[in-house]
Amino acid sequence: MDLLRYINSEDRGYFNAFMGTNGLKLCNYTIYEVYNDPKKQLEVAQKLQEVCPADFVYAMDDGNVFCEVLGVPLMKKDDDFPMVTDHPVKNIEDLKAMKVPNPYEEKRMKTNLETMKLLSDNFDKPLKVSLQGPFTLATQLAGFANVAKSIIKNKEFLNELLKFTREVVLVYAKALIEAGVDYISIAEPSSVILSGERFDTYVVEGLNYIYNNINCIKGLHICGDTTNLLDSMLKCNLDSISLDQIMDLSKVIERIPENIVLLGNIDPINILGKGTVEEVEKETIRIRKSMKDHKNFILAFGCTCLNDTPIENLAKASEIARLSKEEFNKKQA
Repeated sequence: MDLLRYINSEDRGYFNAFMGTNGLKLCNYTIYEVYNDPKKQLEVAQKLQEVCPADFVYAMDDGNVFCEVLGVPLMKKDDDFPMVTDHPVKNIEDLKAMKVPNPYEEKRMKTNLETMKLLSDNFDKPLKVSLQGPFTLATQLAGFANVAKSIIKNKEFLNELLKFTREVVLVYAKALIEAGVDYISIAEPSSVILSGERFDTYVVEGLNYIYNNINCIKGLHICGDTTNLLDSMLKCNLDSISLDQIMDLSKVIERIPENIVLLGNIDPINILGKGTVEEVEKETIRIRKSMKDHKNFILAFGCTCLNDTPIENLAKASEIARLSKEEFNKKQA
């Protein structure tokens, strides 16, 4: 699928929602009830599309599936993503003891593949999945401090770690595409602290190793202020780039090639999570208006929204984002 052609196929705005676990309360399930049951995942996705229609089906985020199948200790909650509680890879020997998971054998991954096949068969919209990137996965396996120290003192360990994590991501990404996923966005939040030069060295190579070996729409998301990383991010072989709410899209878009789609960037915390419906409408109009002359733009959230985000706020963002251009012009008048 050509992403740019898709988002210009109708005379209206297009919308991509990072929904997180918001569908749980619509269906009264715990997160692992959904993770472990493709039919429940489909039910959640259908309910979300009813109350907050989007132009991409975004399966409930399972970003820590890599850590889970690799045996990383996790704190699990009923209504939130599992969180890493310890980092088992202390040295090269620990790393050598790990194996790249087989998505067709590991139960959690295998179940996700069944889920993606079910979602793909039941929606006529592109199916999008977000995955941790190799650098961010490395910080979860080895710890952020260990990775930061290794940049200076143990580059051999870090390079081997990144070779491992990029293979983990690639093998799973290929399996997801085979299961029907159209769009893979890789999230590299841990990389925001790197200089442009180190980003080129430790992030770009790994991302392109993945992007160059998958056949789907390819995206990249990094939280925080990525002003100084943007040129390096654009060295990746991607179709879309997604930016945090801290970024001024009206300025950023001038640096984005016309063949790359920019996504963003309603504030998921202060506007969607804590704001009123009126504030959501005002901000959605503001962002869409600022980008109205650009064909390579999709209105989206700055990041995954809070678990308790009011559904009416999500619905309002969707409504304004997907208005026809004629209706939108009336709305802002």
